[in-house]
Amino acid sequence: MKNDYMESKFNQNTMDSRFQQSDHAAELLAEQIKLLYQQAPKALIVSLIIAAALTFVFWNLVAKVWLVGWLAAIYLLTFARFLLIKSYFRKNPAITESPVWGRRFLIGTLLSGVLWGIAGSILFVSGSAMHQLFLAYLLGGMVAGAMATLSSYKWAFPAFSIPVVLPFTYQVVTHESDIHLILALTYLLFVFAMGSISHRLHHTVSDSLKFRFENFDLLKRLIQAKNHQNAINRVLQTQIAEKDRSQKALQTVKEQLEQRVMERTEALALANDVLYQEKELFQVTLASIGDAVITTDSSGKITYLNPVAEIFTGWHNQEANGAPLQQVFNILDTATRKPVKNPLDGHSKKSGNIKGHRECLLIRKNKQEWIIDYSVAPIQNEQEHVIGTVLTFRDVTEQRKITQKLAYQATHDSLTGLLNRKEFEARLSKILASTRKNDTHALLYLDLDQFKIINDSCGHSAGDELLRQVTVLFQSKLRTRDTLARLGGDEFGIILEHCPQNEALQVAHTLRELVQNFRYHYQNKTFTIGVSIGFFPITHANEGLTHALNAADSACYEAKDQGRNRVHVYQAADKQQKPGETQWLPRIQQAIADQRLYLYFQPIRSISGKNGLEEHGEILLRLKDEHGQLIMPGAFLPAAERHDQMLMIDRWVIQQLFKLLKAHARQPSNAVYTINLSAQALGNTDFLNFTVDSIKASKINPANICFEITEHIALADLKHVMHFISTIKELGCRISIDNFGSGVSSFGYLKNFPLDYLKIDGRLIKDMATDPVDHAMVESINRIGHVMRLKTIAGWVENAQTLQLLENMGIDYAQGFWLAEPQLFHSGSEKSFNASQKITPPTHDY
Repeated sequence: MKNDYMESKFNQNTMDSRFQQSDHAAELLAEQIKLLYQQAPKALIVSLIIAAALTFVFWNLVAKVWLVGWLAAIYLLTFARFLLIKSYFRKNPAITESPVWGRRFLIGTLLSGVLWGIAGSILFVSGSAMHQLFLAYLLGGMVAGAMATLSSYKWAFPAFSIPVVLPFTYQVVTHESDIHLILALTYLLFVFAMGSISHRLHHTVSDSLKFRFENFDLLKRLIQAKNHQNAINRVLQTQIAEKDRSQKALQTVKEQLEQRVMERTEALALANDVLYQEKELFQVTLASIGDAVITTDSSGKITYLNPVAEIFTGWHNQEANGAPLQQVFNILDTATRKPVKNPLDGHSKKSGNIKGHRECLLIRKNKQEWIIDYSVAPIQNEQEHVIGTVLTFRDVTEQRKITQKLAYQATHDSLTGLLNRKEFEARLSKILASTRKNDTHALLYLDLDQFKIINDSCGHSAGDELLRQVTVLFQSKLRTRDTLARLGGDEFGIILEHCPQNEALQVAHTLRELVQNFRYHYQNKTFTIGVSIGFFPITHANEGLTHALNAADSACYEAKDQGRNRVHVYQAADKQQKPGETQWLPRIQQAIADQRLYLYFQPIRSISGKNGLEEHGEILLRLKDEHGQLIMPGAFLPAAERHDQMLMIDRWVIQQLFKLLKAHARQPSNAVYTINLSAQALGNTDFLNFTVDSIKASKINPANICFEITEHIALADLKHVMHFISTIKELGCRISIDNFGSGVSSFGYLKNFPLDYLKIDGRLIKDMATDPVDHAMVESINRIGHVMRLKTIAGWVENAQTLQLLENMGIDYAQGFWLAEPQLFHSGSEKSFNASQKITPPTHDY
């Protein structure tokens, strides 16, 4: 009877144990899924930040429609996953419902992995190893982060990491270079290591949970054993031997329990080691990035400075720890130099907003100043409460200097430092548009007399120095509010704002007398010059910019007609063109008829040693007058442009060049002849048709012809220029942009133009040996041009030092009078210029 009772008790305990083990499997799965949902919000927030940063970095390298579409997909999916997490914690599902929630989470993880894998494909920049490594670094970081947050659930980490890795690995492997293969193998090894770690971490979590349930079972079994022992003691009070065996069994169970407790302690210690390693990895990551990073707690006290932040602030991480942010991060407004309010202001208890980038002045601990760009983001807990902030910033000092330099060059004359014609016309337009009934302004148009004599007799350097000294004279007699500009050559413009006509005339006469009494000394020579001034009063009844400029211009040349060195007030009867301009039109036509227009050829030399062109150069235009004197294009082309005669000249240049090339077989298969085109030609459909027909009829290899377009012309009429370029490129001709770098938006349109050559603005080349900003700009343009697979050309090469700098930075071609002067381009007698030969500079100056 007693044995039956004990056997039934044993069978009942066995059934309970099996039932509990079955229940524990479901409970274990439920706990793993719950861990998955608890760890997900922080990871999703980090993925949003990384996605935004990735879009910012690749904004100018990848098509924006792909970037925006990908980023929108990331944010939509993340929003959906946030809703899933919120729904999970709101419903608090039962253990039996947990697998369904696990599968839902797994689907979201798989979709996220697919989107990040797509990023590895569409953001893969083939020509930039730096951006490839950056992309590999970020995707690897995503995989490493996923390893920490997804390992609690068996299939979550592979569902995310495999779609992330495969597209990028495929992109790397298909490049078939040793470096890319090494990168692919290293990347796969890293992912495999992460998978192995994730697998071990999954088992660690599972074992930890199992230990918890098993310890609970052991305790329950211990209580049952004790109760069972008491029952046995009551039933078998006389069986001492059985009691001893029961005590031994109890002792054995106790020892087993202690062993399990020890094992659990070891598992917890291992888990702590893993967490410590993750913390170390996070700090190493912050220390290795290029931006400065400062983290604070919820009260604004600093908790961490990475090495870059230590450099910029002058504070070490240990001494800054616990200090208020404003004590270490001392910033001022760049314009007013007043203290900026605390960057952390506005981050409320549940605020999740990220403060956008802002530029300010950072004062280092030793009072050194940096211009920086910073942003602030909150750190939130599971309840979306801000528990700290992350502040990142970077040095933009040099970037701002270059931007200011570009903006200055776009509006100022490089020789005198005055406003240029474009900015002068912009200011004049504003004044004309805002002039009211009682407002009185005056426009002065000044042209130096006898300037050409000094320029021709002493050279351009003498003329340049004279213009600089005359500029100082003019500035000494003008008010701060007056506008002085160099309009071109020896011509100046002045706007006298809110100045009655009698006072404005007095200023004009003062300037004339100042120039008349000025003596210019150059190389033991003394010169006397004068100035002719055209005066145009501005009233509210003005007829616009063109009329005002033409009127002042006509008044100036009327002053020259009346004997020079005088002031002439505009009259309606004054001529509306410069003296001699109308005479130039029949002279140009007659020169074409008499064959007195000539094509000249200036070589463009290879300096990189990688270009095998047999002949490469620019076609230039010259005119011989009736007395056989050679006239430069600057004397007659402005008149042709002003009176819409450039189409006739452009047609003649193309016809004459093609005629010479065809008649004398001057075009080697690897030669390039560059033709300059005017704005009138680029916007004329008939001229485009004429050019296409001429190329086809001449049977010349289109690859031998390169059309050169000045940057400001291209920017002024993008629609027609793009149509012209696309049509010409379809034939096989080449395209070059001249004076690149003279505008402030040059890089914006390059990606849309199918160019072959990038000719850097000569004003940047001329001074790059002494101006570090010009040097940096030339180097940047050359580097970006090469990334876009364009050949770069440097004009205005005037000395050996400049040439050496260009060679060192990898410029492809150079052009300038110091290398080779233009020579007559005609049949048979001219020298053939080998574009690949080593350069031997001429011994004379130009």
